[in-house]
Amino acid sequence: MGELVGDHPVPVLEWTAHPARERPLAAAVLVVIMLGASVFAARFGNGPWWGILGFGLLALSLWSFFLPTRFRMDEAGVEKKSVFGTEKRTWREVRSFTTDSRGMLLSPFPKPTPLAKFRGLAVQFAPGGREGVVAFVRDRITGKPAG
Repeated sequence: MGELVGDHPVPVLEWTAHPARERPLAAAVLVVIMLGASVFAARFGNGPWWGILGFGLLALSLWSFFLPTRFRMDEAGVEKKSVFGTEKRTWREVRSFTTDSRGMLLSPFPKPTPLAKFRGLAVQFAPGGREGVVAFVRDRITGKPAG
């Protein structure tokens, strides 16, 4: 994966993350829980609107699990495209990152801080793509190739 700039290849990573498709059992369990919570809200809220509102709010809060998100990383930075818009960060804006088994958080802060969740950019890994993405980001932040 890459593009040509002049005669030189420029590394580019592109992938789509869709957790619900990658983990169908977890998606089914989550939908059952959402429906149960909505029925509970409608029953004890004395009206179906509370159930509909509850289901809508739960679905909205879990959009990144249910809907696909496209990611692109190149020499300039990282781009995240979803149905709600596009987020971009240049590598100069990223000062640190933290990872877990499913993704990473690109932070504008040099050390881990609770504010990073609000100011950073969450990146979901594609199945089997964790190591390549981590190495790519590490190379851009440190300025040195891994190896």
